[in-house]
Amino acid sequence: MNNPEKLLTPAQVGKLLSVSPITVRFWAKDGRLKFITTPGGHRRFERSEVERLTEGKLVAKKGKTIVIVEDDKQHADLLVEFIEVLYPEFGVEVANSGFEAGSMIENIKPSLIFLDLVMPDIDGFAVCKYIRENEETKDTPIIAMSGLSQQEHQDKIIASGANAFLIKPIKLSVLKRAVESFIGD
Repeated sequence: MNNPEKLLTPAQVGKLLSVSPITVRFWAKDGRLKFITTPGGHRRFERSEVERLTEGKLVAKKGKTIVIVEDDKQHADLLVEFIEVLYPEFGVEVANSGFEAGSMIENIKPSLIFLDLVMPDIDGFAVCKYIRENEETKDTPIIAMSGLSQQEHQDKIIASGANAFLIKPIKLSVLKRAVESFIGD
């Protein structure tokens, strides 16, 4: 029935669909992606099943995009995985610096931005002001985030134009509420 050469691992499926293997496993558990189980208990996916998924609503719904501006790769990866699991229909892009964020945000025109405050080149305060001064991006919701929880940082970023402030590390439930309050589903 199943030719072993045509079966894909979660990592291979993730690479094909530009999502993490954790997201692929979640889709399998949730019933969105059919799989077989090997005698060793591992999930494997038929290429035809992966193609069926990409021809369906998943790709067609990628109308909303979230940009994460975060220089900490581990935290950025965690946020990407959270968003991919909660909102597989959204596109997610990561800018690893304030400088990179400027051009990315202008080109993508995202539905929501998660913005780290402390970055080595241009800090989140300056990026936030830049976004608000740009006619095409001035209304984009910005959720600032930082491990610095002092009230003065929160007040300063809100004054710079952010819509909300979250303390890192961000919990899944907090992330979900934040996304739904600004762009829904």
